[in-house]
Amino acid sequence: MTLRGDWLELNFKVGRLGDPLKAALRIRRIPLAVVTEVRYEPPTGRRRGSIRLVVVPGTDPLRPLLRRTEPGPDSDPDTLVISHAHAVQAATFAEMLRARLTAAGPAVGADDAPWIESGVLPIEVSGSDGRVSFDGTTVGLRFGRLASPEKRRTGRRDLPLEAIADVRVEHPGFTGWLHFALAGTPVADPGSPRTDLNTLVLNADRSESYAILGAAVLAGVHRTATRVHAELLAPCQPSPSSSDDIRPERRDSRTPTQSGSRSPSWAEPTPVGSGLAPADRPRSVSRKERRAAARATKDYAKALVVWEREQRLLDELVAAARRIGKASRGATHDLFILKANETVLWTGRTSLVEPRRRPGHYSGGSSGVRLGIAKGVSVRVGASSRHYTPGPEVQTPVDRGTAMVTTQRVVFKGPHASREWAFPKLLGVESATDGKSVLLPVSNRQKVSGLLLGDLAEECAAFLALGLAVLEHGPSTVTAECMAAAERHRGERPSPPSPSGAQTE
Repeated sequence: MTLRGDWLELNFKVGRLGDPLKAALRIRRIPLAVVTEVRYEPPTGRRRGSIRLVVVPGTDPLRPLLRRTEPGPDSDPDTLVISHAHAVQAATFAEMLRARLTAAGPAVGADDAPWIESGVLPIEVSGSDGRVSFDGTTVGLRFGRLASPEKRRTGRRDLPLEAIADVRVEHPGFTGWLHFALAGTPVADPGSPRTDLNTLVLNADRSESYAILGAAVLAGVHRTATRVHAELLAPCQPSPSSSDDIRPERRDSRTPTQSGSRSPSWAEPTPVGSGLAPADRPRSVSRKERRAAARATKDYAKALVVWEREQRLLDELVAAARRIGKASRGATHDLFILKANETVLWTGRTSLVEPRRRPGHYSGGSSGVRLGIAKGVSVRVGASSRHYTPGPEVQTPVDRGTAMVTTQRVVFKGPHASREWAFPKLLGVESATDGKSVLLPVSNRQKVSGLLLGDLAEECAAFLALGLAVLEHGPSTVTAECMAAAERHRGERPSPPSPSGAQTE
């Protein structure tokens, strides 16, 4: 569990015998604005402890889609299981979260706050008659050989995020399905899941990955907050079916195509190749093109993950810049006492590193001779060139605690040591060669110390640069620049690759 600005990130690393739901979930991001309570149970005897987050009802799209809405600690997506080795760190972290929630005030309503995000995009789920994928903007339904003729004739079916109103799940027992209800239509369960074009028939899945995909779609729908009705969308041709789909049923070329109101492909799919001249029908996709499309999809997924991480960091910088000036003298934040006109920009669990000398060694020898005086007694006569070489000084972790970056300083507090690096006395910021630590030389100390950050190095460096920029240019200028940078980066979102085998003019 990691606190990243105004969000809590739960990273589940489950082994082969661990809970399948958490193994499929991997990452869960919870905004602090919807957390109402932090419950900590310490480990006792052979029983492990836990940290559970209680959130505002209606802000978690995943829990209503699960088979059990109130599972045990091992399967609860809002609970982190704690071992005896991490009991002290977990208790400290829970107290820090409670202090942060108390300072922030009451939680907001479900309609005013961002929803909880679950899983890692893109997500793909397989069923008995096909599979469904979600890349953050589009839900793609692809029906296979075991699908009904109605589904096989549609080829690939793409539903834009704005066209989805709700997600319904019937958990697979004897039968199960995942249904996407479209905007502008009555939200109800599918009449016949095997023939409904917006429904995937599910297989038995202990990890409930279909619920994770549905929750990701609902979170995206809430984030866009727009709806597009069938009559407002431009018509589009469905993508050609791939090699593992059964070809559409052969139709009589003399049968005239029906004419009437034009509707989008997701509202009323048109069979692939029907009503087209032989020269206009889509050609079959070669193996080389399929491989190129697979590589393009993989590259797009990687670029999207990087873009989302950078965009999230920019949004957190904007939120931190807007908080500047709201703190006063004597206020406390995560057990730190703030100074006058000081605002907290970032906090995280880090290690304090300071130079420590390694053990030395002796080198050289003697050029003399050893003379025997009596039995068992001897003496060495002659010169000796042996000398002691001290070991080098190496930056070494000396304590583990909490670090805080503000608009005036960087502070570290642990159980054995505390350090402060004031910005007016800061001589520079040095990054270690491994990229996991930051050294902060100051004028009031001879030895250079710093923080071992690990995966938080990039995030901490960004907020440290924000604090130094505020000290030099002022909060209003820095806030405007951060907002402009976030807006520019939002417009650079990677575009998904074109469907495999699509024709371009």
